[in-house]
Amino acid sequence: MKRLVLAVSLTVACLAAGAAAAQEPAARIPQIGGNPAPAPLLFREEWNSLPMAQPITAEHLSNTGLTLNLYGDVAGIRKSQHPTENYTYTGETLTNWGLTLSDPEAYWDLSRNGRVMLKTRNSGWRLTHIMIRTADGSWYVSEEGNPESTYWIEREYILSNLRWRNLMMEDRPTNASNQREPVTTRQPLIPTSAATPDLTRVVEVGFTDLMPGGWIPASTRVNAWAVYGLRVPRS
Repeated sequence: MKRLVLAVSLTVACLAAGAAAAQEPAARIPQIGGNPAPAPLLFREEWNSLPMAQPITAEHLSNTGLTLNLYGDVAGIRKSQHPTENYTYTGETLTNWGLTLSDPEAYWDLSRNGRVMLKTRNSGWRLTHIMIRTADGSWYVSEEGNPESTYWIEREYILSNLRWRNLMMEDRPTNASNQREPVTTRQPLIPTSAATPDLTRVVEVGFTDLMPGGWIPASTRVNAWAVYGLRVPRS
């Protein structure tokens, strides 16, 4: 009889735990009722079909109203040109690098259903991460990103669902125990602690693989990318 009572008690406990777990929302995924409207397109960048340039320049942007921003090893960020496709190539970068776009007249609200699309063909052990700068000057980089592939892959990321890291953009010591002098001209682009960025006022958005290049066998290639959200004029 005792064994029967114990078995029934355990069964009831397991069912109760399962019901409670089923009622809990999935981690990091907002529970939105109904059918939320998709965020409108802010821009889609596919690069102008111009001769190869290293480093890439603003002339290669198809969105002429946006500003091109380059970080890290700027000289190694190339815009390649081929008969049927144009893309960025970073196999010759000597340090970490980053590429972003910004609107000189507006912020971007990428909260809620704001998302970024990346179309990439990466070689080597590469992840193309999303990097952003918010209105308070803070930098962040996503843990998620597009992986290595043998052909172009196109993936979308809802920014409010991503896991974020603070992104170190200046070479400065964090405490008094440092032994080397900081290099003021260096832009490390190194992810540090976990973070939760304010996605309602994004100043810059772009991508990085957080690695130096390894020639053709180890490079990020971005053929196209797009950002969806709300444009907020700067006051």
